[in-house]
Amino acid sequence: MKLDQLLLLPLHADLMIDNEPFALAGKVTVELEGGDVRHWLFNAEGGLLSVSPDDEELVLFRSLDEEVEPENETIGFQGKDYEFSYEDAGTVGVAEGVTPVEADERYTFTEYESDDGETIRLVRNDNTGESIAFVGSVVGEEDIVAVE
Repeated sequence: MKLDQLLLLPLHADLMIDNEPFALAGKVTVELEGGDVRHWLFNAEGGLLSVSPDDEELVLFRSLDEEVEPENETIGFQGKDYEFSYEDAGTVGVAEGVTPVEADERYTFTEYESDDGETIRLVRNDNTGESIAFVGSVVGEEDIVAVE
């Protein structure tokens, strides 16, 4: 599925992403400090599809129940080391449906990447201090299919 089609999907649309079911429960637009825009699409299980139209990147994340903390710019998780790779901050603009993030709130997100390309993303609400952790990997447009 093309990025522009993905961003126009209505809430409750059913997808298969990398052979996993994904029912769209909520979506938000995040404007980064530099002006770029990211779209975060959430499913009912707390999963996140991060859409970056500028670089055409799609990353499918699942939420982590356990707490993960970086130590010296590294996170150890399930026998793998994840090295610091990226940090940014932005404000949620439009929020629709059920999401773990709130409109008009500012979030900082930090990413750590393993040798096999898997990513841990830590998302912190700068207003409340609450954090959410995700783990996931890049998917392609061809990995996303609408379910009729």
